[in-house]
Amino acid sequence: MNFKYKFCIWLVDTLLLNKQGLAIDEIKHKWRISSYNPDGGLLTERSFHRYRNETESLFNIDIICEKSNGGLYKISSTEELDKNTAIQWMLSGLRISNLGELCQKHQNLILENAPLGLERIQIIMDSIEQNKSLSLTYKSHYKASKNYTFQPVFIRLFKQRWYVIGADIEQSRCTTFALERILDASIIEDQYKLPKELKRTLNPNTYFAHCYGIIRQYDPISIRFRAFFPQNLYLTDVPMHESQELINETENYTDFEIFVRPTYDLKQEFLWNRDKLAVLSPESFRLNMIQVLEATLNGYKTGESFAMDE
Repeated sequence: MNFKYKFCIWLVDTLLLNKQGLAIDEIKHKWRISSYNPDGGLLTERSFHRYRNETESLFNIDIICEKSNGGLYKISSTEELDKNTAIQWMLSGLRISNLGELCQKHQNLILENAPLGLERIQIIMDSIEQNKSLSLTYKSHYKASKNYTFQPVFIRLFKQRWYVIGADIEQSRCTTFALERILDASIIEDQYKLPKELKRTLNPNTYFAHCYGIIRQYDPISIRFRAFFPQNLYLTDVPMHESQELINETENYTDFEIFVRPTYDLKQEFLWNRDKLAVLSPESFRLNMIQVLEATLNGYKTGESFAMDE
């Protein structure tokens, strides 16, 4: 990563961690000892102001100097950083790029394996940019490999897996493919125009509305659940879903409510919390979760499959 981007991401993170502001001498010192600056190079005031301007432009923020407060530099508002998903991804990408450099030099950074299927992203993005279809071969876990004529519309990352969402042209329906299960793909030169209804449905901003993850089934419902200590503290800090609201709080548990589609991957998330979570309502969903737990228990007791069809 070149110096400009390295310093820009470092400056944003440093000012976010020091919301009270930093004087120029403090910024110089922190840069000199930062892991982003392994050679310990000095930061001149002229360089700081040049890259300060670059940082403001890159991330659409204002870094102000409060002269009445000892000349402290701070980010005037973090709203753009908090709400702009594209900028959040840019920040994340630059942080990961720097981590990659550090991993080559140090043994004290342990990372998960990179998501599979990344080698397919380029041809998919080329297809989207050129408004052209793909001829692809896909192998699901449930059937033999099959050829598709597919119009990709957007890509999504969920739980360390990449997915492409678009239209199965032959069936004229919305389809989701996991990138690691795409065996082969090539661009079809003829442009394809999505039917109006499919185009309206395949809106990246609304397609997964009220979904927990990557599955888009069923109408959304209000689900109330109880998280017991200490899992309630974790779910307060890291909500299960963007719609999550705190309903009731006691010393031993917290009740939350979410408005979401009751899908397979949502049930998986509830089960991930083990015995630290219980669904309260609606009754039909609570009983369904009990069925899943009973089937799981029978499988553990007997070693046989009691898997339920979803």
